Amino acid sequence: MGKALIITEKPSVARDITKALGGFEEKKKGDYFESDEFVCTYAVGHILTLFAPEDIKPQYKRWRLADLPIIPEEFQTKPVPKQESRLKVISRLINRKDVDTLINACDAAREGELIFREIVKHVGSEKPIRRLWLQSMTKQAILTGFKNLEDGLKYNGLAAAAECRANADWLIGMNATRALTVRLKSRNQRGVSWSAGRVQTPTLALLVKRELEVLDHVPVAYWKVTAKFQAGNEYDSTWFDPDFDRKNATRDQKEDRIFEKEKAEKIVAAVTGQEGLAREIRKPSPKKAPPLFDLTSLQRAANTRFGWSATRTLRAAQRCYETHKVLTYPRTSSKHLPNDYREEVDKVLKIFSDDQNYGPHAQTLLDKGLLNDDKIFDDAKVTDHFAIIPTGELKNDLEGDDGKLYDLVSRQFMAAFYPPAIYEDVERITEVKGYSFRSKPPKVLKEPGWEAVFGKKAGGPEESFPPLVEGQDKSDNVKVNNLNSESEEFATKPPSRISEAGLLSLMENAGRQVEDAELAEALNSAEGLGTAATRADIIENLKNREYVDAKLRPTPKGIRLIDVLDRIHASRLTSAKLTAELELFLNDVEKGVRTGDGFMSEIANYAEDVVVATRDFDWDEIYKDEDPVGKCPKCQKDVFEKAWFYGCTESTKRVGKKNCDFLVWKDNNGRYINRQVVRDLLEKGETGELDGFKNASGKEYKGILTIENGTVTRKTTSDAIPGPDETFEVNPEPIAPCPNAMDEGCLVVETPHDFVCKHKAEAKEGEESTGCGFKFPRMLCKREIKREEVEAYLKDGETPVMAGFVSKRGRKFAAKLVMEKGGDSFRFEFPPRASKKKKEDEEATQSEESQSSEAKTADDKTSKPSKKKVKKSEASES
Repeated sequence: MGKALIITEKPSVARDITKALGGFEEKKKGDYFESDEFVCTYAVGHILTLFAPEDIKPQYKRWRLADLPIIPEEFQTKPVPKQESRLKVISRLINRKDVDTLINACDAAREGELIFREIVKHVGSEKPIRRLWLQSMTKQAILTGFKNLEDGLKYNGLAAAAECRANADWLIGMNATRALTVRLKSRNQRGVSWSAGRVQTPTLALLVKRELEVLDHVPVAYWKVTAKFQAGNEYDSTWFDPDFDRKNATRDQKEDRIFEKEKAEKIVAAVTGQEGLAREIRKPSPKKAPPLFDLTSLQRAANTRFGWSATRTLRAAQRCYETHKVLTYPRTSSKHLPNDYREEVDKVLKIFSDDQNYGPHAQTLLDKGLLNDDKIFDDAKVTDHFAIIPTGELKNDLEGDDGKLYDLVSRQFMAAFYPPAIYEDVERITEVKGYSFRSKPPKVLKEPGWEAVFGKKAGGPEESFPPLVEGQDKSDNVKVNNLNSESEEFATKPPSRISEAGLLSLMENAGRQVEDAELAEALNSAEGLGTAATRADIIENLKNREYVDAKLRPTPKGIRLIDVLDRIHASRLTSAKLTAELELFLNDVEKGVRTGDGFMSEIANYAEDVVVATRDFDWDEIYKDEDPVGKCPKCQKDVFEKAWFYGCTESTKRVGKKNCDFLVWKDNNGRYINRQVVRDLLEKGETGELDGFKNASGKEYKGILTIENGTVTRKTTSDAIPGPDETFEVNPEPIAPCPNAMDEGCLVVETPHDFVCKHKAEAKEGEESTGCGFKFPRMLCKREIKREEVEAYLKDGETPVMAGFVSKRGRKFAAKLVMEKGGDSFRFEFPPRASKKKKEDEEATQSEESQSSEAKTADDKTSKPSKKKVKKSEASES
């Protein structure tokens, strides 16, 4: 009798399955496990990737509009770099003569199906497939799953939908990126791509839309009227309009804002010194216990509490899962646990009850029982993975990011089973001469409930706002006296920029941005834009591609991309609606209502539409309907918006002699110059103070734009605004021995700022370390040095060639770092210059660019070397 080969998505799942089934021996250092009945091995996520265009045809190595759209007759795969050996192991096991059945034990969802099927397809196997569908990893769940293995044919629709989704993303992203890069990059931007994609671009559009709202905001004056009343005790109150129409109000309109100064003064005059009647309600306000964490909610919480990026949170969670074994699998979109996990929860709580940090809270739950379990244990709401919870492994010695994250998840885990926290909510309304005033003090915590797990205690500022009538929670028609009133002027503020926590929420709930109910439902069922496992990478890609800065503020490049896509009527690419439509179609493929070939035919047509829209637009045409923003200070002609700048009708002439050279560049030292700023500049000769300029070190500063002798100049009004110190998450595991190791304990470890010798890291301030003193920066020439790059440096004496360094003059370069003097220093080693043929190829690619004279003018202006000597003060702004 033959054996069945079990293929899992992750090594940890392979270990859990072999342990549950029993009888396995580890073979070849963990390459696979084998028993009398089964062979078990694992992938490491996706170990195959689709062919790049140049893999299909060598001519596609050159990015030319004439070759687009690229639509392969067949989508082929190749191993992901560094995964060739894993693929060979799996391939060899699949082809074993004694293996007659394949068991798909990858995650129970579309992506897990794809990982397994693409391996089987790449290997070319036609052996029968059985499907293991698990939502819980308890021993009993695994044994039950193997008793109920299903025919793989049942999941062919899911597999087809998964393959179509991957192929569709390739078609859209690759064709859009190549077309946009050829059209948008300027001649001095060699090697720069304008990446676009189904998820990345709508995510960027969310940020750009908010940024333009911020930049276009014009402050409007408004007034607030405040009054001090006396009723035994004094209290403050603010006027409000009880008939305020919230439904039809603008963002700036609020119930307590008055936009006419005279009206505010009238209210002050009417109520000052007058008697009034007050009423009050004090009522309990429960705040229910939080749910367990999925990855996205954990990333939001860590961003809010610690200021961490989504990537930083994911890395810490991954270490807590893989290295320390203290948390369950983190890349999950579920906040629930399977019904059979109650015993696991009790087991963790019993372990926690003996811990000095968590003991009191865990013991309370064991003594009083778990609440909210009907909302937490729910098989129907468990996806391919369940919520992130502690495993029961106690490690109080965890430090840095790992320790903080473990503590956060552990406390959330216990808090989820606690009763609600009870606050006291107070609202007091005072009526004087027909005008209404409201007092709403901060809520007072009466019963900590779940908040106790996070250290909160009952109490609060209640003594500063005693009851209107002593001993009563509700009172009415209490006479009060107005002691004084005043009006104060304010100005409306722009909406706040989107934080990383806010962006994660917007991506997860992208269905709310789609008006069509059917499409919104499809998007909601698909977890919104991206998945819990991919959102961190999407955000990091936006940063790495310089569409946004570290604070998620869109750059001029990011704003230009979205602006152009909207103007050429390719806004479908900037909207979550595209993902919603794809999800609807993929659901049809999964159900067998639509064929995979039919779906891909539609996607190929859409990719062609994007290429045509990008290839055929005329730069002048897409801005032709814009109203002028003002008059040119030099020639008094109208100034219009163009792609790279604002210029007058004389300075933007396509042919003939130009009688004026006035231009306002949209990118001014990293700060996008929007239409409202240009209007102010042309009307008043200068702008107000603007933020967002960046110096050569990437630090922000504020400045004012002025017009002097017909030329726009920038005056700095603040020193570089210091951001938070550049610190990085710390993986406490040693990396490798020091290059000059003086003893066995001389290892290189991470600190928030450097890679250093462990002895040096542990030395107290003022003490001399006993180690070799090795130290290597984590940030070099504005580029973060990754752990794996330092591993290569320590192992081989050099890193691979790394792109993304920035010189003192702001120029990007690539280089490898080569160790010198036994590790005491290093040098940059630059790759060889491009060959003459390669240069000719690049020039041929550039000749395909179809840009208007405006773009060429922009290139000429920026690429000509300046003969001006730069002073130090000016260099700091460049």
